[in-house]
Amino acid sequence: MRVAEGDERQMSDERITIRFKTADAEYSWDLKPWDIVHDAIHHGIPEDIRDGQKMILRAESGEDVYPDMFATEVAKAYGDGSSVTLQTTIEPISASPGPWRNIAFDHLAIVVADRQAAYEFFTGVLKMQEMRHDPHMTVLTTGPTSLFLFDTGEDVPLSDGKPSRWHHLGFVVDNLEHAYHDLKQASELVSDFTLLERQERWSLYGHYRNGDVTFMIQLSEIREGWRGFQDGAEYSQYLYDYAAQRYGKRLE
Repeated sequence: MRVAEGDERQMSDERITIRFKTADAEYSWDLKPWDIVHDAIHHGIPEDIRDGQKMILRAESGEDVYPDMFATEVAKAYGDGSSVTLQTTIEPISASPGPWRNIAFDHLAIVVADRQAAYEFFTGVLKMQEMRHDPHMTVLTTGPTSLFLFDTGEDVPLSDGKPSRWHHLGFVVDNLEHAYHDLKQASELVSDFTLLERQERWSLYGHYRNGDVTFMIQLSEIREGWRGFQDGAEYSQYLYDYAAQRYGKRLE
């Protein structure tokens, strides 16, 4: 399903009822077909019930259900098409002291004014690989890291729904001269380019505009002698391979 088709979901009067059945209570919320289950969690289950808790959702058949799945798909697969009951386990998040470390950057999630235009720019100009592009979200990857794109809108769970602003997005490429050639052809780029030398890399900077928001793109080519990881096996065993398969469970 493409994003363009998702626009039609806003015109439908159809509603899907999501019921959350816990050990001692039941909560529910009505969603549009292409809303996600997270919307029903956000509205239907009181915040004081959710705070500090781990939540697990299962269909009555025992199948896993995840918050970013579409209401219509879940209801058709595990309910009667217009409603579905999810067995919901809510228990305190365990916490214990001990050492930990930040392994690596995994993804950046942003809200954009025009998600289709952003999709075309990052896949067509910056050559990111599409792993998901549907009414809920767009997931693009370069392999070890990923970019999540969401639409603007009111009452978005975990977000104020406004276009995000950040300093820059940084990518590593294998040939800056070739990348620069392609970037000059992109009308969405709105600045002169600057190429800077650093100890470990050459970095090319430009600015991209989406809606009323302009932000910086940095492309780096790592210099000889600085490429690769000293502990590659240890580093990679903790990371998710975005390029391995389509992102997220779908029931199409």
